[in-house]
Amino acid sequence: MPHDVDDTWDRIEAWLRTNAPTTDEHLGVPARRAEIPPVATLVGELPDDLIAWWRRSCGTTDISAAGLLTGYAPYSIDQAVDCRTMMLRIAACEDDAELAELSAEPAGSPCRNWLPMWVPIAGDTSGDHLFVDLRPGPERGCVMQWYETEGASMEPKWPDVATMLAEIADALEHGTDIAGVRPEVLDGTIHWA
Repeated sequence: MPHDVDDTWDRIEAWLRTNAPTTDEHLGVPARRAEIPPVATLVGELPDDLIAWWRRSCGTTDISAAGLLTGYAPYSIDQAVDCRTMMLRIAACEDDAELAELSAEPAGSPCRNWLPMWVPIAGDTSGDHLFVDLRPGPERGCVMQWYETEGASMEPKWPDVATMLAEIADALEHGTDIAGVRPEVLDGTIHWA
């Protein structure tokens, strides 16, 4: 069953306001409508759930206070574009034939190079990122992890942004874990341990 991003974000914000006010205070403002099309120009059509999330909240004003996504802080659109540019500079595939082959692999396939159709959506302070994979296939729009030392070597973490946000909301409200980590609040800031 698809999750409604607006309803899920309402749940997350309500929980943060009550339980982690410092994290709540540092969540970014909604993206302006004009900010989104330039990203689509770079990577292709964006998933509806990513657009819906960015229209509710986009990024954070303090990365250390907003590890909302299991330790990853959401990126603003400018941060996402800057991160993508940087990753293409330092971790891209330099062989055109190999790049074409990797880009044609189905979304969710592991890859050790950063691909042009990946949209970074969050990061931690150690060089790891969450990104939306926009390669073709049934898992197009899945959320994957990029590890600085291993690349995107694992299966998708979530099938889409809406499911990611719904699992975060459930974990916050019920204190449940996601992949072995649970939300904790220290001095008004959310952490995952």
